[in-house]
Parts: sequence; C-alpha cells; structure tokens
Amino acid sequence: MEAHLTFFLLCCFTTACYAHNVHLSTLNQTLIVSDSAATGQVLKAGVNNITITWALNPNLTVVDSNYTTVEAKLCYAPVSQTGRDDRKTDDNLDLDKTCPIDITDGPYKRSNNSFTWVIPNNTTSATYFVRVYVINARNHEIAYGQTTDAAKTTNLFQIDGVVSEQKESAAWPVVGNSFGYRYAWLLMLIILIL
Repeated sequence: MEAHLTFFLLCCFTTACYAHNVHLSTLNQTLIVSDSAATGQVLKAGVNNITITWALNPNLTVVDSNYTTVEAKLCYAPVSQTGRDDRKTDDNLDLDKTCPIDITDGPYKRSNNSFTWVIPNNTTSATYFVRVYVINARNHEIAYGQTTDAAKTTNLFQIDGVVSEQKESAAWPVVGNSFGYRYAWLLMLIILIL
C-alpha cells in the first residue's frame, strides 16, 4: 500500500513539474524590444540604470487578443554561459536558466511601453541582453521579443557587479560525478519497488 501511494505521489509530482512545458522555439517573436545601453557598454551595478522599451511589431499581422501581461527579464549572453551550468540555455522554459533576473511585469499594451530599471547592487558581473515575454490568461508564455538577434551576438551590454562563482556543495562533486541525476531517479524507483 505504501509503495503504491509513494508511486502515485511521485507521478503527480513529475506531472506537475512538467505541466508547463513551453518551448522558446515555438513562441512567436512578435515584440520589438530595445534598451538604452550602448552595445558593449559596461554598466555599474547599484549605480547605472537601463530604460527598456517594447511594442508589438507593426510589420506582423498577429492577433494579440490573448496577450494579457508582459514580463521583462535580464538574460545571460552566451559568452557569460560558457562553462556555467547555473546559466544553461534550454529551449524548454521550465529548464532554461538564461533569464533568471526579473526586471518588471505588468499588463500588456501594444505600444508605448517603457520601464527604467536601476541595476541592483547584487547583480552578477556578466554580459547580458533583455528579453520580454508575453503571458496569456493561463499564465503561459506565448510570445516574446529581445534586444539581441537570434544568435544572441548583437546589442549586448556588460554589468560590472558582484563576482559570482558557480554554486556547488563540497560533497556534490563526489556524488554528482559518480551518480548523476538519472541514477538518483533510478535509486528512487528501486526504493519504491522495495
């Protein structure tokens, strides 16, 4: 009985974790996004700010009646992701770690959207771009725009802030290198069977 209950709870947890399952590659890039930082500019955390503007691309014929809110996020450029699992890009937005920093959110408007963001003191030193997601009433991302091109090589800016090391526990390299995530799931399955 306990094994069945545990298996049921594990199934519910797994389903809930992946229920969102939205992929960036399936979203329409319908917004035009810009920021006040000059390409390659170095901004100081706690001192400088960035003004972000966004609007629906007028050259597209898009029905935006299901657009309800927007979320602007600060995103790591590929050059700042190299060798960093804590900044890893994934097409599945549930697993993506490219854009961890919330800048602002608010109701969707087709045009004249602007927000000035003071860069917090605790912002990590890295190269960034800005992405704005459009959210529907079910709280799913359905469209986006970003300040850089698809390859994320243009209109990038740097923030001089906190120097950050990749977070690891002292014990994790020993466990992580020998077992990994898939072995942890296998161990959980074996425990359920017993």
